[in-house]
Amino acid sequence: MSMPARSTKTEKLFRRLGFLGGALLAAASIALAGGQAKAPLAIPRITTAPKIDGLLDPGLYEKQFLRIDGFVQYAPKAGEAAKQKTTAYIGYDEKNIYFAFRCEDTEAGKIRASVTNRDGAMDDDWILVLLDTFNEKRRAFTFGVNPIGIQMDFIRIEEGGNDNMDPSWDTAWEAEGRIDAGGYTLEMAIPFKSLRFPDREEKLWGLTLARNIPRTGEVDMWPAYSRDIPGLLAQSSPIMVRGDVEKGKNLEIMPVLTALKKQGQKADVQPGVNLKYGLNSDLTLDAAINPDFSQVEADVPQIDINLRYALRYQEKRPFFLEGMEIFQFPDIEMVYTRRITDPLWGAKVSGKLGGFSYGILSAYDQHPSQSVWDVHNTVGSGNETALFNIVRLKTDVFNQGSYLGFCLADKEIDGSWNRVAGVDGQWRFADKLFFSFQALASKTSYDGEQTRLAPAVYASAYYFTRNFTFGGYWESIHPDFEASSGFVNRNDYRTAGVFTNVTLYPDKPFLNQIRFTLRARQHDSYFSDLVQDKRFEFQTQFRFTEFNQLVVQIDAGKERFADQDFRKNVFSLQGQFNIIKWVPFTIFSEIGDSINYDTTDAFRGWGVTYGIGTNFKPSTRLQLEVDFSKSTFWRTYGGERLWDYNVVHTRTAYQLTKSLSLRAIVDYNLFYKQVFGSVLFSYVLRPGTVFFLGYDSNYNQNTFGHYDRNNYNIFLKFSYWWRM
Repeated sequence: MSMPARSTKTEKLFRRLGFLGGALLAAASIALAGGQAKAPLAIPRITTAPKIDGLLDPGLYEKQFLRIDGFVQYAPKAGEAAKQKTTAYIGYDEKNIYFAFRCEDTEAGKIRASVTNRDGAMDDDWILVLLDTFNEKRRAFTFGVNPIGIQMDFIRIEEGGNDNMDPSWDTAWEAEGRIDAGGYTLEMAIPFKSLRFPDREEKLWGLTLARNIPRTGEVDMWPAYSRDIPGLLAQSSPIMVRGDVEKGKNLEIMPVLTALKKQGQKADVQPGVNLKYGLNSDLTLDAAINPDFSQVEADVPQIDINLRYALRYQEKRPFFLEGMEIFQFPDIEMVYTRRITDPLWGAKVSGKLGGFSYGILSAYDQHPSQSVWDVHNTVGSGNETALFNIVRLKTDVFNQGSYLGFCLADKEIDGSWNRVAGVDGQWRFADKLFFSFQALASKTSYDGEQTRLAPAVYASAYYFTRNFTFGGYWESIHPDFEASSGFVNRNDYRTAGVFTNVTLYPDKPFLNQIRFTLRARQHDSYFSDLVQDKRFEFQTQFRFTEFNQLVVQIDAGKERFADQDFRKNVFSLQGQFNIIKWVPFTIFSEIGDSINYDTTDAFRGWGVTYGIGTNFKPSTRLQLEVDFSKSTFWRTYGGERLWDYNVVHTRTAYQLTKSLSLRAIVDYNLFYKQVFGSVLFSYVLRPGTVFFLGYDSNYNQNTFGHYDRNNYNIFLKFSYWWRM
């Protein structure tokens, strides 16, 4: 089910092998074969709107709403009857689509329900509603509620063999929940204005409902999920919403006022404004003038010593996150908005017309980064500014979650420019055979000199069955290929890889799945057969419940660096565990051969890296997060220790009410002898209507072992969201 699933870069690569010609030839015959479509459920139009207070009115729901029961297990025993009964009700009027749930529980005292911030209740009991409003089987608006009404909203994306839930999307909707002696009840009202959908008399959507019971590891679903078909959205139930409803023709205005006081400087007060205009139910214009990101938390520290390639950091800024699912690609990341570090203004148009999705993004950056190495620290380039223009188009094909896409990315900076254009696509045939491809070319002008067109190509395919999957991929990136608007931290190579896995389903209460995976790949230089690296992997994944797993992996291969070949054997382990209510945690470790990435002193040493993260919950309102990472490097096994790198990230949050919270962050980098501290008071009435007051500072250790403050910031932010 993978909600929210996480796919590593390696997993992403090995789930694809491209034979584009074969895909095109197979498309006609398999697509025409098709399958038996499900008859859509007609959602009733109600005459009396429910009061969203978490108390179900049986007379209203039983008489006017569509009743759905018959939830079955997704895990641990797929297809079997659910241990706890769930009943859902659905109806709509001109303004909203309504969902209500009665979740029975024979041990109601063990229901998990935290008072936490928005999107922070995934460790609890919850209900999820997935609405595929374009019935494209690739993307769904997802709404979740825990038993006391804490809201979660996501965009679920299923493309290229990867499933993920993006929590960055927020919108306006109502929800409330109540726990009683027999379980809990939930009510939800989702405005049609908060959704995008085709502007038609008959609106055909896809619907999936899910319930999580974390103490037993049970996840129940409607409709029933089959392991013979990958992905949730391909198996959703079609529903029909008929008649006129409130469409997305609405204007949203969000004025923003911020004030920042830095050490030794006067307070800087900055006004700004965010605008959103729904031209219709499936086309939206976003604009921001002097956008502010003061509410965005600092990046969680990563180990950044002895790196051969730049680290990737997650985008967290609301303006760039809205509607960015359309800018996703099979593999080569053409758009990475962290490259836009300090925009003076930005504008974005996104939507869908018929089978065509489109997105246009423009931004004027006052302090652009010059490379992916600069992104995290937002290293500027003096007085230079940059203009970014990005165009993305996608069209549905074959009506099976398949698409063809085009993208153009342009960055103009101080008379120089970088432009990248390309096409990409995904084909899904009979829910068994999957193809993905990407073909790009870049051209760069710097100081009046231009490069030739530099290509980058990716193709992949895999064949899926319930217990067996195999596939592979091929990729090549020219030495001159550059994507200044994206994230490409390696070029000058050709690579090919294959993989296969076998999956067993014990269906035990605490051992749901075992997967054995073999992978092999080889990187060669672009213009020669010189091997840059080769790698063989054997991985075993134990999925105890849907959100509890342990992965053990052995890597063997070699890597070429500084004109030398180094053999590498590495053992790694990672896991996530959410069985204990008050202390979910994650672990990872890696031990084995490691290379000193210094061109003047390259050698193979011995490295050990490990970490643990936990979210201690002593009460329903208090959360204490701690993440510790450690990396140690020896010249030889058992020999001289060259460095010991330790970083600690702590985050303490207390939720006074659903809207009011206090948060403190302290990060320790013991290698660089630095400490970062931050305190934030937050009032969030709804997305966009917020008040923040915060303080942060940095400390460096002096020669006497004491930490001296080298700067501090005090900031305030107020914004208000009007929807007209």
